[in-house]
Amino acid sequence: MILAVDTSGATGAALVDERGEVVAQERSDDPRGHAEAIGPLLDAVLAGHAADVTAVAYGVGPGPFTGLRVGMAAARTAALVLGVPELPVLSHDAIALAAVQGGTALPLLVVADAKRREVYSTVYRDLDVAGLPRRAAEPQVGPPDALPDLTRTSGLVDAVLIGRIAALRRAAGMEPEPPTARYLRSPDVTLSAPKRVAS
Repeated sequence: MILAVDTSGATGAALVDERGEVVAQERSDDPRGHAEAIGPLLDAVLAGHAADVTAVAYGVGPGPFTGLRVGMAAARTAALVLGVPELPVLSHDAIALAAVQGGTALPLLVVADAKRREVYSTVYRDLDVAGLPRRAAEPQVGPPDALPDLTRTSGLVDAVLIGRIAALRRAAGMEPEPPTARYLRSPDVTLSAPKRVAS
């Protein structure tokens, strides 16, 4: 079974079998309580099943800096403790899958508010070998008026879908997403270059 975690918006944890079917799921919609919620949610979905976990899937965003880091750290720690591989998943992929399962036709555009009059967007045009929405390109940040004229969708990420994507991709022999966080915005404060001191 696959343990799945996502904190790109809500805080969610789920356990799915190798076909992506739900075994257990828990969620908290508090957008600021990721750190407080993730432990109890993991305890709840793992109760009686920890020995059956074969991998840990987790969303790598796009998401806010603090919330996303909480979920990724918790998932990676769980993988280390359980001695199983990590299966990162782009969180927008789960939103695209939810839209397609709900009847939205491809192509479509997943959009998230990146603040300061910008959006984080990902285009999906067709399905991959696992039967999942495939990105036409990597997610982009920019003004909303620059987006292509496609059906738009957004929403909170379901950890069940993170697990389902990981399970189906693994079954199809596909490589997981790189374990790199995708933040909605880059930090506003950056380190300045050190000043050179004349000798």
